Amino acid sequence: MCDIEKKTYMKAFKFTFILAIMASVALVSCDDEPLTGTFIDESGVPDGTNGGTGGGSEEVVAPFFAKVEGVEFSETLIEAYIFNNKLWVRGTDAATSKITLGLPVDIAVGDFIIDPTTYTGIFEENVAPDTYFTRADSGTITIIAHDTTAKTISGKFNFISTPTGNTSPLYNITEGEFNVSY
Repeated sequence: MCDIEKKTYMKAFKFTFILAIMASVALVSCDDEPLTGTFIDESGVPDGTNGGTGGGSEEVVAPFFAKVEGVEFSETLIEAYIFNNKLWVRGTDAATSKITLGLPVDIAVGDFIIDPTTYTGIFEENVAPDTYFTRADSGTITIIAHDTTAKTISGKFNFISTPTGNTSPLYNITEGEFNVSY
């Protein structure tokens, strides 16, 4: 190799080395830094609305909320998914008790009476050593907004549930609301 080739090779090597270091610094330096500054909302959604186009007038603030027998259900996991052509929304608490709603995948904005097949409510309480699986005997689900393109849905619910074939224990699920993506 002549001196000119060595210099060209060394320049290319230095440039590549410096570029690699700069790229790694850029990728690592911003991992946990908060965004600061003034941000403009360009979503087109007016403040205080849930962004739905279904004509609903109520706002759902929490991703998932409910009371069971008057006590707040503190969910640690929220799930929303489609299974067997049904949209399922579920909140699970630390004791793995669950509140689950089953809805048609194409459900529209409106009020619906809970029934055993189409609009379902389920409460499963896990209190060691017992687990109670209950289905809603009565109640309502109100869909405030459902965007099947963006796969978002929000609504409110309440129901009373008991184990199949039994009258106790009876669970009163109130003040339920959800605002989830699936």
